[in-house]
Amino acid sequence: MTSLAFLAPVQVKTADVIHDIGSVREALVYLNQWPKARRGPVYNCAVRSCNAAIAEQMTTEEARQAFVSFARIAGVLARSDFSPLAGADQKLSVSGRSL
Repeated sequence: MTSLAFLAPVQVKTADVIHDIGSVREALVYLNQWPKARRGPVYNCAVRSCNAAIAEQMTTEEARQAFVSFARIAGVLARSDFSPLAGADQKLSVSGRSL
């Protein structure tokens, strides 16, 4: 069984309160509380991605990115979110030398 914890929490803002969503299961709880009238294709994609991660058909990071996309489009992402893995395999270069 894989870990469903996110490498970095996703911060979402609801009624001036910031919530840290730290796992696939927490993301699903948040999504299930989302108003039915505001659910659409991006919401459905996030829910399907979280369920796929639970079923080990998708990685936790992929589910996290789907949730981040939902939060950004829904206007509830508290701050710019960068994947903790983005650029992890890239080396910085200063004066032509790799660090």
